[in-house]
Amino acid sequence: MDARVYTRDDREFETICAALRKQAANIDIVRDPLDGFGYYSHSYDIVVVAVDGALGMEIVLEHGRRFPDTLMIWITDDAYFSETAARRHIYGFIERPYSAMRLNETVSALFEEYRERRKILMTPAKVVKIQASPDDEAIPDIKMNSKPGNDKR
Repeated sequence: MDARVYTRDDREFETICAALRKQAANIDIVRDPLDGFGYYSHSYDIVVVAVDGALGMEIVLEHGRRFPDTLMIWITDDAYFSETAARRHIYGFIERPYSAMRLNETVSALFEEYRERRKILMTPAKVVKIQASPDDEAIPDIKMNSKPGNDKR
């Protein structure tokens, strides 16, 4: 399991990491350098965007466009963006200022969703064996490398 965190604040990064590790101790967490280059190399299981303003929205929208199955938490100082978060199916939206308890609740709920998705993906499908009845017509063999009209039956 892996996560990417976008934030400029070192203390906020540590708080987010603690909340994520509380749910999954062995999670790999990468901090985006926010240097303007926009690294979208691969999908992460979880993305936390704790960037205010238009840049935060740009990151959220780009991640959502490229990796629609990624579970995302968006932390921002503008309540106006909650409508965008709802339209874009962002899993968690937290408005600043926020408490560690609010972050932990949102991360906990996100991990519940993650486990549910994994459960659905990991549940083996039922294998149904179909037996042909004697009344069924035989299906002719198909030769893979034969050309049309060159059938030698």
